[in-house]
Amino acid sequence: MSMRSIRVSHILLTTLELAQTICDMLKEIDDRELLFKTFGKLAKKYSACGTRDKGGDLGFLEFNTSAKELEEAAREAPLGEVGGPIQSKFGYHLFIITEEEQMGDTGIDGIVQFTLR
Repeated sequence: MSMRSIRVSHILLTTLELAQTICDMLKEIDDRELLFKTFGKLAKKYSACGTRDKGGDLGFLEFNTSAKELEEAAREAPLGEVGGPIQSKFGYHLFIITEEEQMGDTGIDGIVQFTLR
C-alpha cells in the first residue's frame, strides 16, 4: 500500500446549503489551474476559518492536526478534485488536495523517500 503526504486547502462554511452551492459550482470547473485559483478566491471571500487569508491553505496535513472528519475525507481524496461538504463541529468543509508526495521505504531504517507530483 502506498502512503502519501497531502497538502490541503479548504473552505469552512456555516450552512450546508451554502457549502453545497459552492461545491456544485466548483465541480463544474474542468481546468485544474482555474479550479485552484477559483477555490482560493472563494476561500478568501467565504471561509469562516483563519486560513482564508492564505486561500484556505492548511499546508501538508499531519495526523490529528485538523478536524477529524476533514482529515479522514482528505486522506481518501484524489489530487485536484473538490471534496465535501464534510460536516465537523466547526461547520461544513469543502476541500481540495493541491499537492501530494508519495512516500516509500528505501530499505534503510529511518529513511523515507518522497516523490512530488
